[in-house]
Amino acid sequence: MASALRNLESAVLSKIPGIDPRVAQRSQAFSGLNDGPAATAARLAGLTQEEPAKDDGMYYTTNFGQVLPDASHALNIGGIPVQTDTALLEKQQAFNRSKIQERIVHPCGSSAFGKFTVTNDISNLTKAAFLQPGTVTPAYTRFSTVTYGREYPDCARNPRGFATKFYTADGNFDLVGLSWPVFFVRDAWMGPDNIRSQQRNPRNFLLDYNAWFDFLANVPESNHAGLMLLSDHGTPVGWRHMSGFGCHTFRLVNKEGRSTFIKWHWVPDHPTKNFTFDEATRMCGEDPDYAKRDLWEHIEQGNTCNWTLKIQTMTPEEATQVDFDPFDVTKIWPHAQYPLQDVGVLSLTTNPEDYHRDVEQACFSPGSLVPGIEPSPDSLLNWRMWFYRDAQYTRMGSANIHQVPVNCPFMAKAHSPDNYAGAMRVDGNTLGKPVYFPNSYHSVAPTTGTTPSFDPSTVETPMQVGSNVLSRKSHHRHEGKPSEYDQVRELYQRVLSTEERQNLHSNTARLLKFADDIVKKNYLIQLYAIDPSYALSVYEGLPEKPTTFTMDEVADKSKTAHLVGKNPNFLTADQGRSFMGMPIGGQYSMGKCPAGFA
Repeated sequence: MASALRNLESAVLSKIPGIDPRVAQRSQAFSGLNDGPAATAARLAGLTQEEPAKDDGMYYTTNFGQVLPDASHALNIGGIPVQTDTALLEKQQAFNRSKIQERIVHPCGSSAFGKFTVTNDISNLTKAAFLQPGTVTPAYTRFSTVTYGREYPDCARNPRGFATKFYTADGNFDLVGLSWPVFFVRDAWMGPDNIRSQQRNPRNFLLDYNAWFDFLANVPESNHAGLMLLSDHGTPVGWRHMSGFGCHTFRLVNKEGRSTFIKWHWVPDHPTKNFTFDEATRMCGEDPDYAKRDLWEHIEQGNTCNWTLKIQTMTPEEATQVDFDPFDVTKIWPHAQYPLQDVGVLSLTTNPEDYHRDVEQACFSPGSLVPGIEPSPDSLLNWRMWFYRDAQYTRMGSANIHQVPVNCPFMAKAHSPDNYAGAMRVDGNTLGKPVYFPNSYHSVAPTTGTTPSFDPSTVETPMQVGSNVLSRKSHHRHEGKPSEYDQVRELYQRVLSTEERQNLHSNTARLLKFADDIVKKNYLIQLYAIDPSYALSVYEGLPEKPTTFTMDEVADKSKTAHLVGKNPNFLTADQGRSFMGMPIGGQYSMGKCPAGFA
């Protein structure tokens, strides 16, 4: 009988080419079996108007389609569940695995879909297709707190992540950054230390302010971002009212191969707002999900969130002449010297359909670049381009994260990965093409119906690096020098208002009180090097004055604060620093190295 039914079904299907008669099944969500990642991503991005699938199945079933007989009872012998109840085992096993690994960094966040529209012509700077005038590109943005877990209130004091994925015709471009223009460290070696210093104490799982301030006390360059963290910028009013920054220096390349260094800026159309210390504390108690709720409800009510993308530009020649290090992520480019230029507008219009699929499994990497956008000599950027992707592969348990709809490069004009197999691989995989290269089936010209070709026009543009010497010596201009504090001093003295400075002093003192005296002393030394009034105001705000040191000692030690944690054997030499980032064959070709550099 069963055989006869199968034969009948086969006969029916064979006579209806291109049509699937199982309408009832196709109308169900049915675990996405009828909806591939590209189709889902296109719907989420608003390119198709198809309604999301609804589960209107007649019966509950197991993952593999067996109808369940009852909602409340396991198969049992005398009340003892038995292992032969495969439906019970499947239910418990799926539950036990229902959460993927939490992000090590940026775990608490929320997202929205939308589009990016280019409004200004920067085609003279870049050949990137999605940055050409008038181009509209589907986009997705995830906002986050950075260092604590998903349990942490999203309005509490913390750095904020601002990551946007552009689904371009040349593949996905990820612009990954923060709500501040600077980061705490610039060398790859110190990245894990910075994050660990702002995570919970591994012994007792308490918020560890001693570690916060101890790291800032021992890493002079970290105090630019440290000031931002301890100011009211560390407690923005949700995601909608904060700016975003790419932080790192990138390189745009045009069709002629000319390079321009840039900084990315997201400027909200709605005003930026920050909570005070007390306002943030109250909101964390009343609604620890305020930022997530605010974004969701704003969009769910039919509203749009807009940010204008702006850039600062600098030529390679200018990069050799400025009095700051343009490739140091702990430094900014002054707006007076390098004004902001409009590029386009990001409009977020659509909430995710499913938090686990569309937010938890979203993966970003600064290494996801497209032709026309390339890295600069920024040291930390070049490292993040690798380790972000590796972090996502580890968290997701697979290198096939592109198969999740939110990560799918569904707008790419070509998609034929040179990788295959592994967990989560649910597409055609190799589709019969050789899994090695070169091979005899390859066509030099890109054609369909044969092994894919390559496109030499997408090759990266050559540029000079700091030297041709393998060593651990630093290539950061300000390392071990008093100029380390120039920009943070400018921020403290001129950019912050009187009220913002007062809040900074109060915020800092209210948290510094939790630190040991040795940490208090060393942190105040860093603040004194920035501005004596900064250190003195924080000291005066402490509820109990330390008895193990005096502010006279702090003032004396501040004269060498820039050398804290620095080994003179690894400080940069002057030779070659101005050489970084210059194009091959430019002012400094390989045959014309600066004196003493060759």
